[in-house]
Amino acid sequence: MGRRMNREERKKAFVKQAEEMFEELEGWYDKNPEASFGEIEIEARKQRRKMMGKGLEVVVNGRDTGKEEGAPGCEGCGQPMAFKGYRDKRVQGLEGDSELERAYYVCPDCQGETFFPPG
Repeated sequence: MGRRMNREERKKAFVKQAEEMFEELEGWYDKNPEASFGEIEIEARKQRRKMMGKGLEVVVNGRDTGKEEGAPGCEGCGQPMAFKGYRDKRVQGLEGDSELERAYYVCPDCQGETFFPPG
């Protein structure tokens, strides 16, 4: 997935996650044709949680990764911090677990001073 996506790209990526969930559930049901409604529902819940985690990744990461136009200032010395790439932050949510990609900044002057945007 790209860093920034427009609304239509996010929608397409989100729908793809839903289609993958459908295929997984259909595959599971093909292998378990005698499953009760309750068993199907339990499997669907597991797969829905996975799909929602991935879908939330699309919505959040596709809009904003925390990279700023200008470098944020260091809280220690006030100097501009250096962008050092992106890092993943695992978030455990009620609807699913997601990997959020966030910009990572380091102060070139202050040892160990970093900035990892919330979100």
